[in-house]
Amino acid sequence: MMQDIKELIGVIMRILDHGEIAEAEIVDLDFEAEGELQPVLNEAYVQLLEFVHDRELRRADPDLDGRRRAALQDALHKIVLICDAGHD
Repeated sequence: MMQDIKELIGVIMRILDHGEIAEAEIVDLDFEAEGELQPVLNEAYVQLLEFVHDRELRRADPDLDGRRRAALQDALHKIVLICDAGHD
């Protein structure tokens, strides 16, 4: 589980560094978490799929691209906060 969460975080970080990803990079991720982390991971996963599927729209609309990347930044922030709180 933790390895897939790390992979999810790595994919988001590549996107935030202005990268692009293929759907194949995320479809096989499988993660289960307890408490409030699971819905945050699910939301991040959905946002990644939307990011991939909206590639042509994002290329045509830089504002959309920026909003999609900002949403992933927010998701990453939530994941980190929840993971850090669990290690206190």
